[in-house]
Amino acid sequence: MENIKLNERLLTAVPYVRTGKRLADIGTDHGYLPIYLLLENKISSAIAADINRGPLEKADDNIKKFGLESRIGTVLCDGLSGITSAEVDDIAIFGMGGELIMKIIDEAPWVKDNTKRLILQPMTHPEKLRKYLANNGFNIIGESLSIDRGKIYQTICTEFDGTIRKFDNITLLYGEYILKNGGELLVEQMYIDSKKLLRKIEGKKAGGEDVSYENELLVNIKKYIER
Repeated sequence: MENIKLNERLLTAVPYVRTGKRLADIGTDHGYLPIYLLLENKISSAIAADINRGPLEKADDNIKKFGLESRIGTVLCDGLSGITSAEVDDIAIFGMGGELIMKIIDEAPWVKDNTKRLILQPMTHPEKLRKYLANNGFNIIGESLSIDRGKIYQTICTEFDGTIRKFDNITLLYGEYILKNGGELLVEQMYIDSKKLLRKIEGKKAGGEDVSYENELLVNIKKYIER
């Protein structure tokens, strides 16, 4: 049977999912990612979870369409609340803000286990998510960029090792691996962020607020672009 087509945003998860493992796809929407991975023989089984019944019903329909009912279970739950450590190995959390991803991880302490892998795609505040991971003993082992419908997304792959880490502000925003690999998408995102920072600086200055963080980040971004 012909596989479904994943958009560029979802495709960035694929290299980070370990072969033969059991996947939990949190916020699964249509269930495309676990279906794709099973049809490619990348994973052994999956749980597709969503907090909303509508998307989960769509996922169920797609799972049945591809005859994968015995290998993909669906769970109506908030984050990882309906899933246990014994059921999954790799966990994908896409399509949510960085702060919500932090909350989901925080409420599932069992993911602090070096046999688990988290594949995350924050829609907002990647810098807050990276800081949270660094402060909670998670080691980022891979990162990548993608563009879909004109918006640039960051994907972060991380595993728990218990070591607390510290990063500078530009690494928190873009990630060590993304900064190393560079590329046009990174520079494009930096230009977008520079404009946002300038507007933020103007607003904060008008309100008499401290802008040292924004100024430092702006200087570091400019150095990267001009190097």
